[in-house]
Amino acid sequence: CVQTALPKHNDCSVSDTACICYNEAISAVFNACLKSTCTVRDIVVATRLQNIQCNAPIRDRSKVLLIISIVIGASALVAVCMRMSVAFRQGSFGWDDIACLSAYAASIPVTVVCCVTSVHGFGKDTWASPVADIFLTLRLVYASQISYFPASGLTKLCFLLFFIRIFPGKRIQGAIRALVWATIIYIVVFMITMVFACKPISAVWTSWTKENTPSYCINQKAFYYAAAGCNIALDILIVLIPIPELLKLKLSRRKKIFLVAIFSVGAVTVVISCIRLGALATYETEVNPMYNNVLSGVWSVLEINVGIICICMPSFPRFVSQLAPHFFSTTHRDSRLCGEAGTPNAYGRSGRKKFQTRVSMFEMSIVKTVDMTVEAQRASDDEVRLVMLQQNRRGAPSSASSTAGWELPMQRPDQVYDGRS
Repeated sequence: CVQTALPKHNDCSVSDTACICYNEAISAVFNACLKSTCTVRDIVVATRLQNIQCNAPIRDRSKVLLIISIVIGASALVAVCMRMSVAFRQGSFGWDDIACLSAYAASIPVTVVCCVTSVHGFGKDTWASPVADIFLTLRLVYASQISYFPASGLTKLCFLLFFIRIFPGKRIQGAIRALVWATIIYIVVFMITMVFACKPISAVWTSWTKENTPSYCINQKAFYYAAAGCNIALDILIVLIPIPELLKLKLSRRKKIFLVAIFSVGAVTVVISCIRLGALATYETEVNPMYNNVLSGVWSVLEINVGIICICMPSFPRFVSQLAPHFFSTTHRDSRLCGEAGTPNAYGRSGRKKFQTRVSMFEMSIVKTVDMTVEAQRASDDEVRLVMLQQNRRGAPSSASSTAGWELPMQRPDQVYDGRS
């Protein structure tokens, strides 16, 4: 191809490397010759040799991918350990915790693949990588894409299972369960589609050479757009679903904003998912995929691990208060009205009494008490009791007289009254 290009342009001699490298006309003829006469593998090798000869700079984003993957992956691991520590110490391990552990397990392949592929050229110009590394990278990326969907979906299920525990109203329970099924369908449909993206499956990482024609391959760019759109839609619904229930609470505006902010931490993943959707716009399987596709990998590993950190955030205050209860607490005197014995909000004997409490700066208890008489029936559907993530799943004992109330969050009676009730 060099011998074909040079005679057509006498501007450069055969020995004038600098002239040949920077002559656009010669480069155009040379590249056209490569595409028409060489295999894709040969084109990669020839381009690498040409750029080495011309001292062309190698663009490299691989270190960014490696550092972000290590930092965010380690942060997610710490967050999960903190959540599990609180759950086991409080005796409140439940289905949402199982979903959290499962989401983290599914995220491990995504994080590990990003670390490994960054060492094998993912993030560098394609021509700078050996052909064997390109095959390895594409195969590992395919595996991580399969793992991405259960990791993303299980993170959503963790939020939803938590909401099922704390919002007992029939209407919101129905909406939450509908989202649970929608999330399960999202996981199954997109994961199976990704597994069988090509026939044979190996064409996912070999079709770029154009040496063999697969029976079929899905339009990967369209597939990623559809998956990202469903992902963002589910995240937005999960963020919005608890807000109406929280706004019904008769609290000050500041406290309502505080609670809405706590329950809206999932909005962070919505922002990252939208940025990732923009990165998918540059997705390609030809020209320079090793360099151009790395940003979608960066935002994918960020989205998955940040989502895991978000589902663990409600446990952070309790974990810190367990480590340093004296450092993060204050002592004061107060007067409370204790409910009748046997009622859900009864902390001691009826009547008023002076007592000393130790309240952590990370914990608060807000109780609205309404005395009522109930005969052989449960509280009405619109009575909602918010409980903390770590609270034991035990129902309040039934009685002829009950107390309906809001409790936010999250301190057991024996902790509030120093065991003296």
